[in-house]
Amino acid sequence: MIGGYAYADHLKKYKAETGFKVIAVGRSLDSREEGLTDNHYYVDRTDVQGIIDVVKKESVDGIFVGSSEAYVNIAIDVCEQTGARFYVERKQWGIVSNKAKFKEFARLSGFPVIPEYKLSFNPTQEELSALEFPVMIKPVDSSGARGLNPCYRLEDFMPLYEEALRWSPSKNVIVESLITGAQDICVCYTIQDGESTLSYAFSKDVVRSEKNYVSLPLFHLYPSRFIEQYRKEADDAAKQMIHRMGLKNGTINLQGFYKDNHFFFYEAGYRMGGAQAYILTEYMNGSNVLNYMINYVLTGSMSDERLSSREDANFPYPCCNYYVELKAGTIGHIEGIEEVKAMNYVLNVTQMCHEGDVIFETNEIGRAIYRIHVVGKNMEELAHNLVSISQTLRIISKEGYEMQIEPLEYERCLDTIRKNVVIVNHSSLNYNKQNRSILNINELRGGGVFTRRLKDK
Repeated sequence: MIGGYAYADHLKKYKAETGFKVIAVGRSLDSREEGLTDNHYYVDRTDVQGIIDVVKKESVDGIFVGSSEAYVNIAIDVCEQTGARFYVERKQWGIVSNKAKFKEFARLSGFPVIPEYKLSFNPTQEELSALEFPVMIKPVDSSGARGLNPCYRLEDFMPLYEEALRWSPSKNVIVESLITGAQDICVCYTIQDGESTLSYAFSKDVVRSEKNYVSLPLFHLYPSRFIEQYRKEADDAAKQMIHRMGLKNGTINLQGFYKDNHFFFYEAGYRMGGAQAYILTEYMNGSNVLNYMINYVLTGSMSDERLSSREDANFPYPCCNYYVELKAGTIGHIEGIEEVKAMNYVLNVTQMCHEGDVIFETNEIGRAIYRIHVVGKNMEELAHNLVSISQTLRIISKEGYEMQIEPLEYERCLDTIRKNVVIVNHSSLNYNKQNRSILNINELRGGGVFTRRLKDK
């Protein structure tokens, strides 16, 4: 493991079922390693030769980095020199991690992307005059929204353009039309032996408050009401694009917008998603890409069964990732979280911040204290469940004020769910986390063949 501790709890479960061994590297121990790692080497995660030495000493079969793009190139370097398995090769990563190359393959395959402007490294006056504002300026090969800025006026363009250049390792910048008033969407494919299958699709809703938090997520809502239109207009093109890129195994998420009855995509992430959507897919259809990724680095195969027969983006019940976003300040005291974890419609709680942490006035995901996976029997019940969670939680600052930016209200939740979710199967739901989990490994792995293979590791 090189990072990836956001998945620690679920990796512990899968390790207990199958018995593989985990070796970690890093200059310090992570508190989440307890019960997961068998050995820790105090090697910097960017020290390629140091990691190579560990891989050889421990006879490591494969490398896991979770959702962190920062360690992908490190893992590729190590695997090229040791023969250990990793899900992506250098040529593939060079395409998917570069926004311009991704859009090139998308256009070649007929996959809809945001229009862009062609500019020289030092834009000419003629090129600048052709820009229609607003535009979005972004480095082609950075991550985490670094160097990415909207621009509304010509006089602001060059300083923002130069900032994007500073964040680009290759010194390349892409300038796109800025899509405003659109719905944020994300679709994800599971890829097995070159066959890609639509795994899920969600719509994003952001925090509402007196401040304009344009990119601060509140809900990822599943299944997105845009699924069927997407299948008709873009699914085949996406699969062709994935094939052209040469992607063989893993998971890829495609981020975009929906506006005026059209799709506009702008970026791909060929990695595990930080939103842990596998928790929802596991509950809805027994498919867990986290386990598949571990399977692959251990054995060279995602699964013994064809995953295309299991994956189904048309979830039978509405569900969401609920991000509890906080006002700026210092977290003083947390109440109600254990009660939330015990709620039968709460599948998972991932904690990102703790008492004593300082929350800054930013527009970034770092303001979320919890990511909570929630399900409901229907839209109305999901709305009630979300309000119940919000009302149960109390995050109090050291100064004594409630830190939730947006305490949830029923009508707001229900209206948002109805606008973003579609349900085609209205079957009854019995909340049973255990029966819908990966613990029934024989059912999920075809008679236990995969279990035996992993135990050999």
